[in-house]
Amino acid sequence: MTYTINYAALTDKGRIRKRNEDNWSVDHEKGFYIVSDGMGGHAAGDLASKLVVEMLPILLTKRMKDVTALNSQKATEQLNVALTELNEQVRSISKTKPGLAGMGATVVMMIVRDMTALIAHMGDSRAYLLRNGKFKQLTMDHSVIQVLINSGEIKPEEVASHPARGKITRCIGMAGEALPETMLLDLKPGDRILLCSDGLTGMLTDKIIMDILTEYRDCKAACQVLIDGANAAGGMDNITVVLVDCQGDQPVTDDIIAISETEELGSGKGDIREMTVPVGFVINLDKQPSDFFLPVSYPSFAIGRGSNNDLSLKSDRTVSRSHCVISVDGDSLKIQDLGSRNGTYLNGRRIKGIVDLPIPSWLSMGRTRIGVIPSGADFQQESLIDEAYTTEGSILIPPSEFFEERTEALLVVDIVGSTRLVKGGETQLVKVVSALGQMLDRSLQNEKHPFLKCTGDGFFATFATAEEALKSATKLSGVLARYIKFPVQISVALHWGSVRLTQEGERTGRNAHAVFSLEDLRHKEKNVNALLITNNKKEIILMTEAFWNMLELPTRAKAVAVGKFNLKGLDKEEKILHWPM
Repeated sequence: MTYTINYAALTDKGRIRKRNEDNWSVDHEKGFYIVSDGMGGHAAGDLASKLVVEMLPILLTKRMKDVTALNSQKATEQLNVALTELNEQVRSISKTKPGLAGMGATVVMMIVRDMTALIAHMGDSRAYLLRNGKFKQLTMDHSVIQVLINSGEIKPEEVASHPARGKITRCIGMAGEALPETMLLDLKPGDRILLCSDGLTGMLTDKIIMDILTEYRDCKAACQVLIDGANAAGGMDNITVVLVDCQGDQPVTDDIIAISETEELGSGKGDIREMTVPVGFVINLDKQPSDFFLPVSYPSFAIGRGSNNDLSLKSDRTVSRSHCVISVDGDSLKIQDLGSRNGTYLNGRRIKGIVDLPIPSWLSMGRTRIGVIPSGADFQQESLIDEAYTTEGSILIPPSEFFEERTEALLVVDIVGSTRLVKGGETQLVKVVSALGQMLDRSLQNEKHPFLKCTGDGFFATFATAEEALKSATKLSGVLARYIKFPVQISVALHWGSVRLTQEGERTGRNAHAVFSLEDLRHKEKNVNALLITNNKKEIILMTEAFWNMLELPTRAKAVAVGKFNLKGLDKEEKILHWPM
């Protein structure tokens, strides 16, 4: 049998991020294909992913030179050794400068030899296989969300709004031993393997990705359309894709063979997608970037407030349960109002009966405005948004970036030694994270402006008063001990100050930076870390003087001064106090 391997790769910073922290590399002759998504903020994430794609091929070349077959145990062992060495080198570099502390990167990679692929990953960058019209996700995310789904604690439809979204449990640069997951794949002529960062999968469903890969057989064109689609859906993150095509003269079968070194893949039920090429996509014009990006495919696309619609506008009470329907007629679209109370408006005019729906167009129903944009095109939404909001009679004002300031008690809690828990299995880490989240959520129930965000192996929360924040902090370790049967230590930082609220409700600004910097003192200051390791305490609580000043006088007397330290975001040294437990 003769075969050829073709590939294409593309990366884009997306529409929101100021810099691209994704990277990719390909050594076609050696069969190395790599995608990496950096994290750590500022230059750290960019550097981490760059180190992965530059150093990993060198390590693979060294370790795989004596490997004769990828389906051998030696191949998997040497791949694991290369990733472990890479992990140690990135971890070591992260300690050289304060700005690089905590940097890391995901990796998904593939080695191809003689119609065999050896795939490995750490984090939530993914590998997919398209074979004979069927589509399968080959890798399982190393993330808090994935463990919560596997354990049945959340449903897949709850992922988009979950505070732990995007928080990974394994990465290159993690403390301790690297924990890659590997699998072997027997390639077939006609196979397409996609390696990608979560900037793609966070914006496009598997169904849409499969449709694009099926329609666009040219590798470069397919990569471009994937990038365009993710950007059209909002482009919330950096987007990177590496697409590998296998071509040959062997008859194609429709089986998908994948053997995992660490766990067997499931049957894939729910992951196999039938091909339906979308004529266009529906996006939200009232929120930028759009919070949905839905394909309009044969035979029709229903819109209304009812949950049985393809687009369910539950929050808009002015929309009828079954408001309108878009039908596919060959390569064109038609739209029909379904007797709605307030009517359906196409490009500013109310429609009657069934009318043609040009692409692009904008629709309004009730208080909601949506756009219908072309499929697989580099379409600029701005002109459509401008038209929708400048049409005569418009009463809607497009959302804009704004900041509101609020002064609050800031709390950050982190798990000490989270890598040790991961080595025992992600389930242990997720149990602790889930328990902390539930406790903080209960503490915030009576808050007028509750805020809680998962930070991966911890949480960031705000309270209206310092007393309530301290009360919540002092309960955490005791409640954990009742529910978690293995030893756990936590670190809590408390600060008081003003923060800016973004449109999405996030807290940002110098005081937000300061409270994270305060928690990080246990890594940098020996006398601070000593407070935790003395008598093997379960919890350390640190507070700034600004927070201490907001406590009632009897409470203040219990705190013990530790020293003065520089905290990120603050102009001068801050007095730090310790709350004895």
